[in-house]
Order: sequence, then structure tokens, then C-alpha cells
Amino acid sequence: MNTRTWLLLPISAIVIAGCGNGAAAPAKPPTAQEILARPDTANVKDGHFTLVAHIVSGNIAFDATGDGIIVVKPQQASRFTMQTTIAGQPLKFEAIIIGGKEYDLSPDNPHWTVKPSTNSSNPSSFKGTDATYIGEDTLPQGKAWHVKAKDDGGNPFEAWVRESDGYPLKYASTMQGSTFTATFDRFNTGQTISAPPASDIQQ
Repeated sequence: MNTRTWLLLPISAIVIAGCGNGAAAPAKPPTAQEILARPDTANVKDGHFTLVAHIVSGNIAFDATGDGIIVVKPQQASRFTMQTTIAGQPLKFEAIIIGGKEYDLSPDNPHWTVKPSTNSSNPSSFKGTDATYIGEDTLPQGKAWHVKAKDDGGNPFEAWVRESDGYPLKYASTMQGSTFTATFDRFNTGQTISAPPASDIQQ
């Protein structure tokens, strides 16, 4: 099973949601594109999220859960872990994106693999096209603008951004039958992310 293909997807979920601007008047929200294009206007330095996913890879389908963090300032980066059980065997996947590179760790390889990060997996790419403003939703973390759009791979996603401060609250995406939902629950806790040690990276 090619796990690296779908490892990109939650990253997209992580980063595109992390945007918005709470400065607009309540009577007239920003446009959908503005909500997706203003990550730097919110005072988000880092955020923690939980992940729920249904993965389809070839003829294999399974559910997975996990969590991770994004760091927006001073250097944009992300890290997440996902766990699942297939045929009674627990499996764990990890990914780190920092400095324009993506590092993946899968159960079938004791070493991290590295490759250039794509726009859809890069924390600096708070972007979406064909964006549409759906309306306001009330989530446990507050009232949010709800936007739907497409990522740079043409895959649909929905994002919820808190109106009061522009913080990301929730993101849901679909790609090739797989679905991912990231829900943010903590912000600005001083998280840091670094690349794996060189000795742990596959040469």
C-alpha cells in the first residue's frame, strides 16, 4: 500500500484551514477568497488539532485517527501522527513539513523519507480556488465563517474560520474517496517543530 500518497492529504487539511480575518464588520463578512488568503492577519503562532480520516488506497479502506500541530510564526511548519489498525495490526504514520521539505515515517521503513513539499502540503499555502462563502456556523470553539473551495490539486474542501479573531477551527477535505477532518482545539501554546536528525533520514 502506498501510504505516502494519502499522507499529503491531512497536511492540506491542516494548512488551508489556518486563515481568516476577524476585523470585518459583523454585518458583512470578508469574501470567501479573503477568508482563505489572510493567515498573517490573525494572531496565530501555532495550533493543535485532532484528525479523523477514512482512507481509501487501492482496494484497501480503513479509518484512522490522530493529531498534530502547525506552527505559523516565526517559521511555517507542520507535524502530525495518525494511527490505524489493519488486519489486527496497529500501524502508525508520521509526517513533518518544514523548510520546503516533507519527511514521512511509515511502519514499513525505520527511516524517514524526504521529498520536496508540494503547495497542497506546504504550511505557507493558505490558498484555495473557486471559493464560496456558505454562511455562519456555531462550533464549540465559537462562531465561524464557513467556506468551501478547491485546493491546488482541484480537490474540494470546507473550512471554518472563527469570526472573532480569524483562527482556524475546522477543516474537512475529500480526495479520491478518502475523507479527512481536522478540528483545532488549542492555540499559541509555544509549540516548535524541527526536521528529523540527519542520521534518521534514509539516504
